[in-house]
Amino acid sequence: MGWKIINMEHKTSDGFVIEVTSAYEKQDGAGYASNIFLNNFEDIVGPDFIPYEDLTEDLVIGWVKDALGPEAVAKTELEVDTLAATKKEEIENPQVEGGLPWV
Repeated sequence: MGWKIINMEHKTSDGFVIEVTSAYEKQDGAGYASNIFLNNFEDIVGPDFIPYEDLTEDLVIGWVKDALGPEAVAKTELEVDTLAATKKEEIENPQVEGGLPWV
């Protein structure tokens, strides 16, 4: 698990990516957590333009992380990792259970 691209929207005329939906996910045993992001990109084709068919998930994840900034990336990873660990603990060691002792 980790960062992944869920979807991208691009212009059919030149392949320019205008929107990326991404997520950071963490699975910790039975505990799972994620955070989803939607990034929009300006429609400006520059000298570093990469054709749509040449894009890789790692490259686009780099765009997302650059757009979010290093502090937001670190904060997201810490929060999601912590939430997954908390959920794991809650599942494996519940503090409250329902039911009837005579059933």
